[in-house]
Amino acid sequence: MNTKSPQNGSPNHDNRRSFIKKATAAAATVSAANIFKTPVYGQNQAPSSGRVIGANDRIVVAHIGVGSQGMAHVRSQKTYAKENNIVQAAVSDLFQKRLRAAQEYIGLKDSDAFPDHRKLLERKDIDAVTVATNDVWHAQVAIDAMEAGKHVYGEKPLARYLHEGFEIHDTVRRTGKTFQVGSQFCADPMFHKAAEWIRDGKLGPLVWAQGSYTRNNYPKSEWTYPVDTDANEGNLNWNRWLGKVPRIPFTPEHFFSWHKYYAYNSGILGNLLPHKFLPLMLATGNPQFPRRVTCTGTRKVSIDREITDTTHLLSEFPNGLTFLVAGSIVNEQGMPDMIRGLHGTIYLASGQNKVQLKPERAFAEELDAEEFSSELPVASLGRLEKNFFDCIRSGEKPLADIDLAIKSHVVLCLAEMSERLNLTLMYDEKTRKITTGDGKPVEPISYNTMIPAAV
Repeated sequence: MNTKSPQNGSPNHDNRRSFIKKATAAAATVSAANIFKTPVYGQNQAPSSGRVIGANDRIVVAHIGVGSQGMAHVRSQKTYAKENNIVQAAVSDLFQKRLRAAQEYIGLKDSDAFPDHRKLLERKDIDAVTVATNDVWHAQVAIDAMEAGKHVYGEKPLARYLHEGFEIHDTVRRTGKTFQVGSQFCADPMFHKAAEWIRDGKLGPLVWAQGSYTRNNYPKSEWTYPVDTDANEGNLNWNRWLGKVPRIPFTPEHFFSWHKYYAYNSGILGNLLPHKFLPLMLATGNPQFPRRVTCTGTRKVSIDREITDTTHLLSEFPNGLTFLVAGSIVNEQGMPDMIRGLHGTIYLASGQNKVQLKPERAFAEELDAEEFSSELPVASLGRLEKNFFDCIRSGEKPLADIDLAIKSHVVLCLAEMSERLNLTLMYDEKTRKITTGDGKPVEPISYNTMIPAAV
């Protein structure tokens, strides 16, 4: 891929201009039903209902994808297995070395380790799965699991592309399975306290919110991981790992450092900003689909990748609230998290589980300042997992449920399109259609979309 910025009049510039022209002129007759068609597990197989789990029943759990984040779930759930009344029964991964490591860590038999997740899902004893694959597989594995009667904890981002997120959403609605998206910040009490204050009307009309997720690991190259020389096509199912991505020869750098390439993820937007958008949207008390999204991104420092190293996102919602969210992997100085309203402002102290409400000067006589703090650990993976298991038993809504997940997903997917196509995009939640500001339809990008290098 060309990593240099195309100049006006260059072939790359003409390709980009041609692509955008074609994208914005996409036929409006393409129906939402065709774009967001949900595949059925086993093609014509009806979804399995799974067993009914009582308040005191032990939940049988399996892990699909046991790389770095997948093993974090394996370790966490083993640590709190007794407290959560669960048993870890099976694992699945396409890389045999990782598969065996997870199997041995839990203490499972060879028959409990599956190179193909579909075989694992045939197990009738499994109640729930944790999905921590690469982003390309998030949707298909989650859908397959719910069709097979399993509850799903799906790592963030919800899915790689827009249509896949709606496929998950529609499957959750149809099957009634518990679904939790994996942003552990959603378990931090400060966001829920902020939502309570806003629902109580203390901020008045919401105006704008801000936040950022930034870090700087120099001289380490962010998301560049060492290649395991044991990996080869004999013990790693490369073609299956690619999923819907166009075929390329086995490339270890892509397998171990896939976060750096657009084929498998959206970079900062998918890897970092879900941890900001999900809890901030939760904190507004009434998350909405976006009305308008625009995003810029640059890659000026980390040139060993396709994705940008700094991103700035603006998202406007129907209620008039605008989000300003930034991300960077080359500078760790971010913006404080806050939500502004006509009557007052909420300050969220990330890393401290502390939130403050301060009145605007014009409303100082009407609105009292308030403060809330919690002694609970910040961003606890175990706490969000516990909530998932509790909701399977109770039928209650998880902290990071599918409604919150899909609204955040739409923002971040439109942001990727905006950033890469140099467009400001409008969204209609009733039709799920995307248009430019002057009303021209834009087809969502997906696996076979060819976009020339943007930076």
